[in-house]
Amino acid sequence: MPNQTMMMMIGPDGVGKTTLLATMYHQFDQQQSGFELAASKDTDADLKEAYLKLSKILTQPTFTPTGPLLRGTAGIVERKFEILFQGKTELNLVFYDIAGGLIHANMDSNHHDFKEFKNKLEESIVLIIVIDGSILVEGDELLFNQRNNPQQIYKLLVPLLQNEKQDHLLLFVITKCEAWLKNAKRKNLLETAFEKRYKVILNLLAQKNNVAGVLIPVKTLGCVEFTHIDSRSKNKKLIFVRKPNLKFQPQNTDQALRYALAFALLQHDKHRNKWNRLMRWIRDENVVFQQALSDFADARNRSFKIYGNASLIEVSKE
Repeated sequence: MPNQTMMMMIGPDGVGKTTLLATMYHQFDQQQSGFELAASKDTDADLKEAYLKLSKILTQPTFTPTGPLLRGTAGIVERKFEILFQGKTELNLVFYDIAGGLIHANMDSNHHDFKEFKNKLEESIVLIIVIDGSILVEGDELLFNQRNNPQQIYKLLVPLLQNEKQDHLLLFVITKCEAWLKNAKRKNLLETAFEKRYKVILNLLAQKNNVAGVLIPVKTLGCVEFTHIDSRSKNKKLIFVRKPNLKFQPQNTDQALRYALAFALLQHDKHRNKWNRLMRWIRDENVVFQQALSDFADARNRSFKIYGNASLIEVSKE
């Protein structure tokens, strides 16, 4: 039976996890590398429905918050995929989609959903940490901590990374940052804000040999830009505008999935049992697999900043 790998997307409510998930899946282009990503019937239907809802909302001239795009994210939902190699299942993937409210729960909470969340987190080797870019750059300290909550994510990561026998990949995906991806100067502001406000997590990565991190700013919509924070009301409101001259065109949302899949395949190959290795050697399958994995990894965008142990995401060209 193929091995199973767990991944998780985490982030508080409102940072854009659902929008990222829908666009990430839709934008992913199946490269001719020998690998194919196949979603289960329910997962495929849910993500296509979410993307369709999103695209319809964005045909309107005035932008309004999208609201829930996916059903059943009150707690934890399993979204299942397979990675096929040369037409056969090489690896099963379980992608945990969690409610944002779980991030804010007390670490000692005995609530069933939070206990399940921590158990699933311990099983996951890839974490996609979704960050609201508008608050990252423009929000004050209080608003930033309320919305993105890096301290809580740090507390979740510390015990996870204690097991040095298991490698992990952290993908820091910054959403709602179209306004900062217009030129190199503004992108540098975004990266500087990230490194300042996530310093405690980046320091943790620097101390560990079993984790790599990748910073991936994305255009989840492409046609909606943050303008300012309205502080007149008690609850500060983020103001976004629909750019009528721009199309709904996500950019780089597939990159998180590419890095995640390449890492999962690397870990899968690294931990094959002796019998599987022997059979692959007899069938002369190792060279073909390594070349396919190298080709798949080469299709990743290499302009992103890497933190921690970068060698964990490198693919040998043997």
